[in-house]
Amino acid sequence: MEKEKDKEKVVDFGAAFARYKRHWWLFAIAVALCLGAAMFYLHIKPDAYLIEATVMVADKDNTTGATSLLKSLSLGTGGSKVDDEVVVMGSQDLCVKMIEELKLNRRYYEKTGFMQKIDHYNDSPIELEAPKEFFDTLMTSIHIKVVVDKQGKACVQLRKGLFTVAVEKKDVTFPYNFATPYGIFNLHTTEHFKLGKPLTLTILVSGNTPRAEDLRQIMTVTTKSKKSNAIYMDVVDPEIERGKDMLNTLIVLYNERGEREKNEQAINTGNFIDERIALIYNDLAGSESQIEDYKRRHDIADVEMQTKALITRQQMADNNVVALETKYRIVGMIKDFMNDPRNRNSYVPFDIDSTAATSPLKAYNALVVERSKLEASATGSNQQLQQLDNQIAAMRANVLTGVDNTLRALRVQIDRASSLSSSSLSEMDRLPVHEREMRSLYRQQGIQNALYTFLLQKREENQLLLAATTPKGQVVDHAFAHTKPVYPNRFMVLLVGLLLGLAIPVLLLYLKRLFTTKFATQEELETMVAVPVLGEVSHNRHDRQLVVEPQKTSGIVELFRLLRNNLQFMLTGRDDKVIVVTSSVAGEGKSFISANLAASFALLDKRVALVGMDIRNPQLAQMLELADAPGVTSFLASADVDFESLVQHIGQSPNLDVIVGGPVPPNPGELLLGERATMLFEQLRERYDIIIVDSAPIAMVSDTFSVEAHADATLFVTRAGYTKRNQLKYFNNVVERGQLKNVAVVLNDTKSHNSQGYGYGYGKED
Repeated sequence: MEKEKDKEKVVDFGAAFARYKRHWWLFAIAVALCLGAAMFYLHIKPDAYLIEATVMVADKDNTTGATSLLKSLSLGTGGSKVDDEVVVMGSQDLCVKMIEELKLNRRYYEKTGFMQKIDHYNDSPIELEAPKEFFDTLMTSIHIKVVVDKQGKACVQLRKGLFTVAVEKKDVTFPYNFATPYGIFNLHTTEHFKLGKPLTLTILVSGNTPRAEDLRQIMTVTTKSKKSNAIYMDVVDPEIERGKDMLNTLIVLYNERGEREKNEQAINTGNFIDERIALIYNDLAGSESQIEDYKRRHDIADVEMQTKALITRQQMADNNVVALETKYRIVGMIKDFMNDPRNRNSYVPFDIDSTAATSPLKAYNALVVERSKLEASATGSNQQLQQLDNQIAAMRANVLTGVDNTLRALRVQIDRASSLSSSSLSEMDRLPVHEREMRSLYRQQGIQNALYTFLLQKREENQLLLAATTPKGQVVDHAFAHTKPVYPNRFMVLLVGLLLGLAIPVLLLYLKRLFTTKFATQEELETMVAVPVLGEVSHNRHDRQLVVEPQKTSGIVELFRLLRNNLQFMLTGRDDKVIVVTSSVAGEGKSFISANLAASFALLDKRVALVGMDIRNPQLAQMLELADAPGVTSFLASADVDFESLVQHIGQSPNLDVIVGGPVPPNPGELLLGERATMLFEQLRERYDIIIVDSAPIAMVSDTFSVEAHADATLFVTRAGYTKRNQLKYFNNVVERGQLKNVAVVLNDTKSHNSQGYGYGYGKED
């Protein structure tokens, strides 16, 4: 069995090539068909082109009004993340809007020939209109087939799937309102419609959502590099103009979305500032009215300074109070802003320096900026968005706590500064009471005026932001198409066709060989047996069974001579004479091989005996046209039968004697194990140089194993296209167990082109 395994490991490429070479016609047909299919595919498949576009995202994030407004307050978060903008650019929402604007949810295919069609874009002879809600809710695809004759009459069919016709209308004219289970569609002609020309048009209608999913599969939106703010976009489409429109429209929609987000935040901020300006204006007007009334009541035209030094110190104290009061009011506005439910997720457009609320306020604004970006590309159910909402709510409490602490601290400082101012005032007892009261009124006016000026400045900044027209994405390259198609690759398609044409026959032949239970050549046989294969014998085209005769040189005779010569090398001993010929089952040509092998040995002027020991199914007598009795069974069953009475002669082979099987006995197994069997072989060895024993098949009965006790060599006969592979496994097991002696194999009934002797000076059948 080790030999068998070694044979299985060796791959004979020459034999494999020869085996496949015999089926050259199959390879020729397969290559022709596959190359034809490849060329037909290239003929019907339209060329598709790569369309590209590049957009540069601004370094600063312009999508939120508060960022620009808070630049001076250092509360912004800096530049945008390009990766986030890539997500927005390729989002489902923008893709759906692009489909609606370009009407890509309707595709028009005009049939122009067998397996040929034109994909119309903006030039279809007939167009379909349907309610917008229909495309929003449609989750499958429907086909509408329109066939127009020369008179302009049309047949309209609506199909579910490819074969089910849901609605069919005949003899319709355009425009036509088409009632369907999905609603009423309108079919109308365009400027490209030509009356008198037959037309077959298929309209493929898809929902916005499924169509967007399909387009996102063939569209690429990514960054040029990690260090660049450029967004690269491409799509592969047979229609160049459609591909360009898709990319350019996406860019426009992206910039419009960014503009809306920026304006929305700026408007919210402006509304809050306007509310505060109105309140401060009323307070400022009240302060000025109080000063005017005070001066009128007390007839004060001007205030004289009595002591420059005292007044200077008083002014410094007042300025400090004004600054603290201003900061106190700003902090108060921050508290009002954050307590207003409308500003729950808005930026705080004010700054306070060096207070307990400064750090929490910056952290709070950073979270709001992050939420604004995420909200642009996420839905309300987004888990990350919900987490940011929770963080913002918690941070708002921290900021309010810091604001309250700051207010208390500022109040302490104001009281301290006021106390200092009061101490200065106490030194001004000599100043008129009116002077002190006037200063108090001017102080209040200064606070209101500072707040009013601050808010006016912020309102102007916000208005400038609203007036800014710079788009978020600056176009570097408008959509453009490559000059050469990228699909299909003609060379690769033809190469694949050629390779398939070569691979399919190999696969078919391999599968045929893999699943067949039989074999046909000596090469196959050698890979399946663990003993030598002495040769093969071609199919017998003669009208007789004994084909080996003197002076005959036909191909089959030469093969028997070759088999005889190879078999002689197995008879190495001086007394080796007995060759048992067996097979696995009946019908493999065992008796045919035995008779002609014996005749071939007889041509060497050797005394040869052909003994028929397949006593259960004797065939030699009928095959050689000899008497069927007496025979081997007669000798084995009766001591009265002598050896000489068994021998029969064949006229064309003078040196060949034949002993047929004889009558079929009731106990063949016992006869072959008896003493008469041993006596028979002793007499055969005394009288003959070569004894050829035609024995029984080993897979059917055990008679051959009884005869093996007298054998010097065993020739196992197989038949091409007849012997099964599992029978060879049984044969290998028998050899491995040592039940057969000095075994070799021969292949019978091969085709002429498999025979090794053919075509070399032999082969003429005579």
